This record gives sequence, structure tokens and C-alpha cells, in this order.
Amino acid sequence: MKVKPECAPCLMRRAIFQAGLAGNGREFQVISAVSKTFADGLSGRNSAEVATDVHRGAYAAMGVKDPYLQLKIASDEIAERYVDVAEKEVSSSDDPLRTALEVAALGNIMDFGSGIAIDDPNEFKGLFNSLMSQGIDADEKALQAIDAASSVLYIFDNCGESQMDKVLIRLLRRMGKRITGVVRGEPILNDMTMVDARRTGIDKELDSILTTGVFAVGVDMKRAPKDLRDAIKNADLIISKGMANYESLSLEKLGKPIVYVLRAKCAPVAESIGAEPGDNVVRFFEQ
Repeated sequence: MKVKPECAPCLMRRAIFQAGLAGNGREFQVISAVSKTFADGLSGRNSAEVATDVHRGAYAAMGVKDPYLQLKIASDEIAERYVDVAEKEVSSSDDPLRTALEVAALGNIMDFGSGIAIDDPNEFKGLFNSLMSQGIDADEKALQAIDAASSVLYIFDNCGESQMDKVLIRLLRRMGKRITGVVRGEPILNDMTMVDARRTGIDKELDSILTTGVFAVGVDMKRAPKDLRDAIKNADLIISKGMANYESLSLEKLGKPIVYVLRAKCAPVAESIGAEPGDNVVRFFEQ
């Protein structure tokens, strides 16, 4: 997805938020670093690449490797309490796959510091039921593609959200599908890394697990490791979770069908994917 003017204040807001998490009084250094990235030029660039540059500069200015660590741990602990409830929703549903996708999409609200989701994982406690009742805007082609696939490459997004992903992954495996998970190569935002996957046991829910290999918002295919490229080539279908993965992959030619599962939390992403802001969305694309 191409960057939009509205992305700039969102990125600055998040950078200031994470500087506050670092707690070392370097907010103004972070603002200066982000401003330099903006000054270097944004027009025409991929929004995820811009975000990667913003956060690389912000992390360097903070001098902290994983400012979201405690939020990630809290997010996983809180969201895990709702896994059994979500499993019951799926098992009692007339359309278990659609319901499991709804669960996975609503988890994408665990996205802190942007001003377009929640800023505290405790807020999830009061939102789960209303999010479930909201429903999901899902392409029938997406449901058909998932049903037909034997092997799925599942690209994770945020911690906390990943607990809701468990519900979908368990259903997919009961359907006989082989699932390879992909997590971030290095800590960035509240996204799940290999350390987080092992801490929460997500890795045990999968047939195999890989990383994106680098510090990047979403998946940077220009720097993707060979094992990830091979996994994309060998998968029947890609399921991509969250906005960052959509932003980074939507203009790529992967040569594979891809299903995006996310909450359209901002107007630029909603417009790009064909939804309304605040919708839980499942979209199918041939790439």
C-alpha cells in the first residue's frame, strides 16, 4: 500500500507512545529522528517501508530494543483468557470457519499507540463480546480458498492477537491443513517474535515456524530470508494477519493466493482493501 498523508501523524503518535514506554526521557530525540525520516521524503513510498524507517530511527534514539515487551506479555495473558470462550463460539457455530476468522480478525484490535485501536490490553476485556457481535466482512472466495488449501503459510501480527489466532489455527489443523507460521525477525512494535511464540506456546500449535529475518514492519520481501521465500513458493495459500502485513505485501507479486484477515482500523487501509473503518475484514487476492 502506498503511504498517505494521514500516515504521518499516526506514525509520529506511535513513536511518541513507544518512547513513553521506554521511560528514559528521550521523547524529543525520538521526535527529531522521526521528523528526519519525514524530511527525507514520503511521497510514492510503501507505507510499511516508511514505518520501518520511522521505527528504526525511533528505536535508535530510545536505545531500547523491545519497548513493548511488558505490553506484549500482558496482552498475551489477557487475550489467553478468552481462547476457551472463542473456541466455544466456533464449535457452536453453523459456519465454524467464518466464526474462527471473525475471532482472528477481532484480535487485531490489540495494536497500541496509534490512536486507532486500544492503548492498554485491559481494554480488550470490555470489548470481546461487542467485537464478536459485530460480525465480519468476508469474501466467499476467501472461505473457498482456505477450504481448498492443504498447506497454509500463516503470517502473524501482534501479541495478544496471536492468542485469537490460535482458535483459527486449531480449526485449520482439524481440517487437515499443514500450517507454517511466520513471526517477526526482530522486536518491532508489539508484533510477535520467535521469543514471544515460544514464551506463549504458539510454536507448538504449528507444524513449523519461520521468521521474517529482519527488523521490519510487516514483511520486507526485498530482505526476506531464503527459507521464507521457499515457504511462500511451496504453500497452497497465504493467510496474512493485520494491517502491517497487508501494507507491506499488497503491492508484491508473490505468485500465490493470499487471504488478508484484519481489522481496518484506519481510513487509508480501509479504502485500500475495500471496507469501512472499524470493519473486521477477510479479503482474497490472487498475487
